[in-house]
Amino acid sequence: MNYALFSFLGNLYTQLLRGKFHSFGKNSIIKPILNSSNEEYISIGDYANIGSFCRITVSTEFGGHKVKSKNKIRLKIGDHVDIGNNGFITANNSIEIGDHVIMSAYVTISDHDHGFSDIKKHLHEQPLTERGYVKIGDSVFLGVKSTVLKNVTIGEHSVVGANAVVTSNVAPYTVVAGNPAKVIKTYDFTLKRWCKRS
Repeated sequence: MNYALFSFLGNLYTQLLRGKFHSFGKNSIIKPILNSSNEEYISIGDYANIGSFCRITVSTEFGGHKVKSKNKIRLKIGDHVDIGNNGFITANNSIEIGDHVIMSAYVTISDHDHGFSDIKKHLHEQPLTERGYVKIGDSVFLGVKSTVLKNVTIGEHSVVGANAVVTSNVAPYTVVAGNPAKVIKTYDFTLKRWCKRS
């Protein structure tokens, strides 16, 4: 498709959707087609770029069980954030994405799990886990098909490798990779370069 036409359609599509959100910053764009729900709990900053075929949702109920969170904003996307095509971000309590974050395609972020503790009930009858969070600092890069699970903080200027599954906190200025993600590099401010973890 011609880039100018695609850009025009993206701008038109954004104008149709922007009013649904709790707040929607200037010069941000949503490319078709967005799968979203409960947008009134989602805040999008300035100059954000949400790629095609993303799913960005807030869950308020599952299996007949209402989510208990009282947060007015449950998913906050900062300024100058790029979300690659086919991204999946789902919150029911608190996901905060800092400024200048870049997500490659097929990134998944979730602050909750589906309940499964009662084996007498089908999964569709069990509640989502509650009070989880994800916090992603400024200038973080998330590689293709990486996953960030609940109760994780990723510090500023960190890098998550492709296909990594982040299950625990990542310190600032750190590179992680693998499943589960492990530290492979950190930035040495004395040497002024990235160094492999010994």
